[in-house]
Amino acid sequence: MPKTKEERLQVVNKIILEIASRGRKSFYNKRKDRYAEMVIEKGKIYFIDDYTGERVYAYNTVQNAHRGFSHGGTMWGLVNDFREFIVKGEYTNHNNGYGGLYCPHWGYPEEDMKAIQNLAKKLGYLKDN
Repeated sequence: MPKTKEERLQVVNKIILEIASRGRKSFYNKRKDRYAEMVIEKGKIYFIDDYTGERVYAYNTVQNAHRGFSHGGTMWGLVNDFREFIVKGEYTNHNNGYGGLYCPHWGYPEEDMKAIQNLAKKLGYLKDN
């Protein structure tokens, strides 16, 4: 498990790049040639959306309502899992619903899901059973 928030942020961004390079290429916008990423600013975690380019406050709040986020609820749950991992330094996969990196509803080929999961295990995001 990576020790610092910055190390965990790097782990999450590597997983996002892997997700964006496979299957339906969630978190990548071809027209704008832009990848999503997570950043830490003044101690808060933000998701930089690949489509809108907006800095999205990566917390579930009534006021926020994830404005600027161009992906659906499954991926919003994953982003919140990522945020929780960065902040707490604990295994957080699927804490925010939809099964996290084990979700069967992404529409990704099984071999792509396995590759994403294997990378996440190697990087310390998922437990290696």
